[in-house]
Amino acid sequence: MTSSPDMPSNRNAPGGRALRWAATLTAVAIFPLVIVGAGVTSKGVGMAYPDWPTSAGHLVNPPQWWQGDGTRWEHGHRLIGWVVGMLAVLVAVSSWRRRGAMRVLGCALLGAIVVQGVLGGLRVTEVSTALAMVHGVWGQLCFCLACAIAWMTSRTWHELPTVKPMPAVYVLQRVCLGTTAAVLVQLVLGGALRHFAADAALVAHLMWAVVVVLMIGWVAMWVLAQPASLRPLVRFGWTLAALTVMQLMLGGAALVVTVMGGWRGGVIAWAIPSAHTAVGALLLATLAMTTLAAFRLQRAPASCHNARANAVAVL
Repeated sequence: MTSSPDMPSNRNAPGGRALRWAATLTAVAIFPLVIVGAGVTSKGVGMAYPDWPTSAGHLVNPPQWWQGDGTRWEHGHRLIGWVVGMLAVLVAVSSWRRRGAMRVLGCALLGAIVVQGVLGGLRVTEVSTALAMVHGVWGQLCFCLACAIAWMTSRTWHELPTVKPMPAVYVLQRVCLGTTAAVLVQLVLGGALRHFAADAALVAHLMWAVVVVLMIGWVAMWVLAQPASLRPLVRFGWTLAALTVMQLMLGGAALVVTVMGGWRGGVIAWAIPSAHTAVGALLLATLAMTTLAAFRLQRAPASCHNARANAVAVL
């Protein structure tokens, strides 16, 4: 692919550096929140405190919350959520000094975090397993959005070259979108399996995993074949390959630990399924950033119909 002059950089625009740091810190904070939330589900302690937004009537420091395993995980999850909420406010404030998409994304992240908190609260007050599943999936979407904002405000993003319109890149954009959606569906199926332990969810999760692996493999091989001038894409390709292998190994281990009952009690019983959930969140975020990079490379060709007609021959 032939690169053209880089698009004008706006990373030094008002609030650019502050927004980048705020979004990065938010993404870093959300990831352990995902891990702890997955641990809460794996341990079955989501109702350790039946009240919300307080815990046993206390907002920050309920008596002896650190002494019980269930109360420690559940209240710890809530405390990290408070930190993430404050960081999301910082993202929204920082993005307000920007124009266009970044302002919208910054405010959208704050709104998504607020929705996430409300979902978590309703899960407790309504004693709803369905809301617990939605709460878990929505949290991974929040992580994905925070990573996207951090990526789009980074130096690497603004230095990514553009390329001439090519049908192959146009198809890559659509394949990346489809693969991201496929991983999201897989996360929903995994959430249904973890919360409801339904046989249908298990079968669907295993069968859909084959589709997801094939689609991720397609994206990874395509970006790994790119020249050094598109180094960010190449890094995404290696990351996707490594995360996919790790996820398959964790998925197999989680199947043995949970469904087959191969390991009862101890750290492994909850750590393996929780790690499987966390790596799924990393996969979703990496695919989202790869998709954004693909659209950054070029706009769609003027004639979409011609691009679709030539796609098979090019790829």
